[in-house]
Amino acid sequence: MLIRLLECLHGALETSAVVYGGMSLLFLLSLAITVVIQTGNTSTTLRKPRHMRKLGVSKSNMADQYDSEFGVPEGTTTNGPLSIKAIYIHPVKSCGPIELDRALLTKSGFLYDRFFALAAEVIETQDTSTGDSGSKWQFISQRTKPSMSRIKTELWLPHERSNTNDPLVQAGGCVVLTFPDPDTSSWIARLETIFHTGSISATPRISFIAPLQPTPAQIAQSQVKPKTFRIHARDVTGLDLGTIPSVSAVLPKLKRFLGIPKTQGLTLLKCTPESLTRTDRNLAPLEYIGSPATHGYTDQQPININSLSSVHATSALLPIENQPLNALRFRANIWMTGAPAYAEETWKRYRILPKETSMGPRADVAPTLSVVCRTSRCTIPNVDPDTGTFETDRPLPGKKKGKPQPSTTLVEHRTVETGNKKALGYMGMHCVPEDRDLVEAARQGAGLYVEVGDTIEVLERGEHLYGSTGNDY
Repeated sequence: MLIRLLECLHGALETSAVVYGGMSLLFLLSLAITVVIQTGNTSTTLRKPRHMRKLGVSKSNMADQYDSEFGVPEGTTTNGPLSIKAIYIHPVKSCGPIELDRALLTKSGFLYDRFFALAAEVIETQDTSTGDSGSKWQFISQRTKPSMSRIKTELWLPHERSNTNDPLVQAGGCVVLTFPDPDTSSWIARLETIFHTGSISATPRISFIAPLQPTPAQIAQSQVKPKTFRIHARDVTGLDLGTIPSVSAVLPKLKRFLGIPKTQGLTLLKCTPESLTRTDRNLAPLEYIGSPATHGYTDQQPININSLSSVHATSALLPIENQPLNALRFRANIWMTGAPAYAEETWKRYRILPKETSMGPRADVAPTLSVVCRTSRCTIPNVDPDTGTFETDRPLPGKKKGKPQPSTTLVEHRTVETGNKKALGYMGMHCVPEDRDLVEAARQGAGLYVEVGDTIEVLERGEHLYGSTGNDY
């Protein structure tokens, strides 16, 4: 009897230990979650701005981009429609894109495309006798900082129920940039990442916010000033947002992520109406576009269009280890389907025909764009946008490194003209919106939108040669 009693008592103690242990673990976990919520760092608290809506699609229209149905061979005769499959903007030059179902067409391109740029300070020696030096600011891109492709971008805009007292609502919205934390993470940061992602293996990430249109009060408070910097060979201006606390606090981490020395300056610049540059090469006839083309922080033209058939054809030329080729490496605004590969290279003008049922209010206008030149490619298509690294083919026997891809293939097979001696092949077409459609949309008091599912009507065809129009209208 006594033995039986002792056995029951022992079992009860074991059960209590399990219960109390579980309760203790639950208490510690709850405490940890409370700490994460209350002390959440930049990567948590700025991830979802309040009082605004996030711009973008819930499911990518390019998820099936590799399907063979989108690869119409070059020279094929087709009778089906040419359709807009996907639309992209790149709010921060050379950073991650945002996919849209519809985009507002303006004189200088899609609204918010290449609206910001990152620039680094470059020290220059001015006087060789004294050693005195000065500095200038130069935009940075995936050409030298391929990990920029891993900087994810979000756009948040006010809606009809937004709190007008929110500073970001007053600024017309914000851009949120997120990148992997380059530093060893604290246990709070790791718990926070697990809490938000549901994944134990997820890398902690850092996010920061920048206002789209800082108000005069915000500009004065943060002492935001214009800054001149260079994009390739041209000087441009922009509002230096590096003095805004939410931006300046994260720039040291962003420099470490990008491999920029601690002593080198880095900032975020915003395009303004004064930043717009008149296009000075590959010019469209004024009789079509109405007034000289302008662009912000794009390399040279307002809009870029590309064809999935052309990407499929190029992909088939790549070494097998580099297939399939991700179309998003080419960072186009408009992706279309239905045309044979490279057929877009013969277009001189095309019209976008609105579909029967639109996704929202839009002007009753079919916008026409003039096609001005092929897109001469650089090294950026060699960057895998998911890993932020340059891709090569398999090294030949006795070689340590492979050749960069797809550049090597583009140079060999897609150097279809000699207009730009520096081009690493050609892929895609640059376009300019025509004024008459913008004017008519303004007269109607509606936006000139382009939507996924709209169709394309080619109005004129002809030859293209990069740089053949001179530099004056």
